[in-house]
Amino acid sequence: MALVMAGSAVLTAACSGGGAAGGTAAAAPGGPPAIGADESLKVLRDWTDRHNKALTSGDEKLWRDTVTGPLAAPVTARVRTYGKLPETATISLANPVLYVPRRSAYPKWFGIAALERSDGKDQQVLGVFVKTSAKDGWRAAHWLTFQGGAPDLAYDAGGYAIPAPDRGLPAAHAGYLAKGDATGMMPDPFAASSRKAEQGDWTVAPGRFAPGPGPSYALRTGDGGSLVWYGLTQDATLTGGTERGLPADVRDYLAKDGRKPGETVHASWQWLAIGYAPPSGQARVLGESVSLTTAH
Repeated sequence: MALVMAGSAVLTAACSGGGAAGGTAAAAPGGPPAIGADESLKVLRDWTDRHNKALTSGDEKLWRDTVTGPLAAPVTARVRTYGKLPETATISLANPVLYVPRRSAYPKWFGIAALERSDGKDQQVLGVFVKTSAKDGWRAAHWLTFQGGAPDLAYDAGGYAIPAPDRGLPAAHAGYLAKGDATGMMPDPFAASSRKAEQGDWTVAPGRFAPGPGPSYALRTGDGGSLVWYGLTQDATLTGGTERGLPADVRDYLAKDGRKPGETVHASWQWLAIGYAPPSGQARVLGESVSLTTAH
């Protein structure tokens, strides 16, 4: 598995200001990188092994040692509902590119772009790895398949990515989904369709959306904006439908314990999103996924 650090231009520019050879350079701040080049290759191999063991065992404890933050609850729900997966579902990571900020204190983190290979298929993924303390291992805190381009990142004179604020993007995204407030972000088609009041033959109340769990992770783009990885939690109430009309993930979750939906179903989902927040103006979502975490 070959490894490329920091400034490799694997991602296509989606905003102005980034250099074609991998982003603009800025003055180097002090401090060591969150992870070194030699250690990072070992970390990716070790994590991939842990991921595949957890995937094929259906053991929640193994998953807790593999993922954290907004990835934790969806994985727990999937294992609870569907159990272990076959060997064909295991993954390998090809052509990893690491976006490593300087980070001397814990939690330490870095971003990654890679080709995820599974069952003969390749797909591009963007993720974040986090090490919360010296005694903890590196775990994935964000993982999202991705198509198209992302903004060029800025790098310091030492070649390391530069941490950035999330510029309120997670809160703006949650505000749009809950209330239709688009002042802080440009709604994408997926988010717009998610605000509809029906799922199958069930009526869905607007529900509650909130950033999290855990922090967002952001790196400076070449134009001074922010590329942001973040999560959102969604709680919703579904009323008045039939078992057949329930979303499949909710129906499967309830059926695992032999439960039938009543007139009302309360469900929670975890959103994973990547977005771009410019130095000024509206932010936009570049990619997102939604996974069930609980239902009753």
